[in-house]
Amino acid sequence: MRPLLAALIILTAMASVPRHACAAGERQAVYVNLADSLQGSFDDVSTSFRAACTANGLAVVAVHDAPADRATCPYRARVFVLHSPHYAELVLAHGARAAFAVPIRVSLYEDEAGLHLATVNLLSLNRTIVAETGFESASQAVLGELDRIARGALRGRFEMRQYGQVRERGLIGRTMGIMAGGPFLEKIKDVTTSPGNSQQDLVRVADQVWNGLEQGASRGRWQVHGIYRLDLSAQGVIVIGVSGDALEAKSYAIVGAGNDERRSHFKCAGLAHAAAYPIEVVVFRDQGQVHVGVLDGMYRMKMYFEDAGKMKFAANMGMPGSVEDEIRGLILAGVGVKK
Repeated sequence: MRPLLAALIILTAMASVPRHACAAGERQAVYVNLADSLQGSFDDVSTSFRAACTANGLAVVAVHDAPADRATCPYRARVFVLHSPHYAELVLAHGARAAFAVPIRVSLYEDEAGLHLATVNLLSLNRTIVAETGFESASQAVLGELDRIARGALRGRFEMRQYGQVRERGLIGRTMGIMAGGPFLEKIKDVTTSPGNSQQDLVRVADQVWNGLEQGASRGRWQVHGIYRLDLSAQGVIVIGVSGDALEAKSYAIVGAGNDERRSHFKCAGLAHAAAYPIEVVVFRDQGQVHVGVLDGMYRMKMYFEDAGKMKFAANMGMPGSVEDEIRGLILAGVGVKK
């Protein structure tokens, strides 16, 4: 993308974001609802939004449906994993480990109040992943672009409304003084490393990881498998998205309406958190090594589901570690390393 065009896109997008939703240093929630009461069927709205993203220069890396048991939940949720080359370039300027922030996740979900479009609040998450300060403009630009795309392609009520855990800063503290807090970079764990200086080495390891995820699909407790692969190997990074039906269903059941009491009577309220998935596995080159990195399971759960409350976290303390172990096992099997 030409620099002038990129600058114009950023300025236009920033202008479209309401000040109360994007001012630097303010309290920020984990998610932003972009639109409510969307008109049309779920599939029609999905098709329109996907086409609009593509037409506006956002690559659709994956379209991922949240698990649904029609016997217990009549509603649907779908996550669009989007990629903006310009935004990714800005993220990766902060180092390969910032690649956890590269995928842009937008969810279309239903509930008793209608059809909604939401996204992860990059202003909140990028304070954690990329930089506590100084990255606000890039985050604002993406939010503004998503808002502009939705308004141009869909019909409904458009108002940026934050929900989920509210934080005043990016640094995530410990729950009950003991669980999972600390600087983001300290929570990235190397599952495995191998010598490698070239783009080919990076791709080879990513191929092995992907094969491991595919071979183990749906075999474990959480049914973890590969959802997408975003190849930025020319920039030293490949991001792989993973999830599992049992994992997501349990997560949504635990969080429920979160801290939004207005939704407490909704049958499948947890679907509003669908943009938390898929989980990122980052394969990257650094100082002559190819690393396969995952985020500490409990820490990631806190990033996206902390509004479930301390009691629910305490009651499900074993889940994040179990999920992480399943992902690790599939990766190690793929690269040929015994646990």
